[in-house]
Amino acid sequence: MKKQRKIYFLLTAEQWLGVALLVILVVGTLMAVKHFQPEKEEDSTRINDSTMTHFTAHQAQQDSIRKTEWEKRYPRDTIEIRMQAFNPNTADSSTLVHLGFKPWQAKNMLKYRAKGGKYRKPDDLKRLYGMTDSMYQALAPYIHIAREEMDSLVDSVRVYSLPQWQKENKDTIINLRTTDTIELKMLYGIGSYRARQIVRYREQLGGFVRVEQVLEAKGMDGVNADTLLQHLYMDSVIVEQIPINQVGVQRLARHPYLRFEQAKAIYELRRRKIRLDSIQQLNELDYISTETLEKIAPYLNFDKN
Repeated sequence: MKKQRKIYFLLTAEQWLGVALLVILVVGTLMAVKHFQPEKEEDSTRINDSTMTHFTAHQAQQDSIRKTEWEKRYPRDTIEIRMQAFNPNTADSSTLVHLGFKPWQAKNMLKYRAKGGKYRKPDDLKRLYGMTDSMYQALAPYIHIAREEMDSLVDSVRVYSLPQWQKENKDTIINLRTTDTIELKMLYGIGSYRARQIVRYREQLGGFVRVEQVLEAKGMDGVNADTLLQHLYMDSVIVEQIPINQVGVQRLARHPYLRFEQAKAIYELRRRKIRLDSIQQLNELDYISTETLEKIAPYLNFDKN
């Protein structure tokens, strides 16, 4: 016991005071750490919330910018659809668009009308490109075509549904240079197909130079030539000529009277001679017969310009 008491009193009063202060300092530090730790967590949460709020606002701003740019590049159709009675033969583009037609559909309708086309009955509108069944069913109650336009349709059906040869004077003469498919169908033995082929062949040739050329058109086999030719005439000869010294092989080969090999031979001859001056120079070519030269001659232009 005595020994322990000696040890107890080995520290001086000042040293004991220091120990006490140290203990108080340690305890106070621990209590302070424990007290202030929740506040730090709260501050951290507050900082995180502020960061998220800022990020969200920035993201919303970027989304708004992207949306604005998208709408500038791809503007939305803001046309209000208004159903109203309309005449497809007289309605303007604005009316058509407000009825639900696409702008390009309205443009096509106006082009069709400008070329003389008419919508004679509501069903004709079904032929418009892009016209769906559902769209037509929605528009049908509002399509209004004047009575006189409907009457003209009836008259045209009454006239053209009968064989024209039976109705027209058999002495009818048609100008082959300017005729169209409707006139041609008035002739005996000429239906829609043959009439189209005659007009197409005239365009491919560049114009007829004599009435007998009509028999060269596709589908004319079996036609009574004597009967047909006596009802055709030409008031003048106007053809589109090919500038032989300027065009290439492909342009020459498109003419019905020339094959590709013949067109190529003409082109090579021109290259050797620099230029061609007359149809006689083509006699040097083995590929082209005299008969072909006679037929193609009116369609070739040997001028310098």
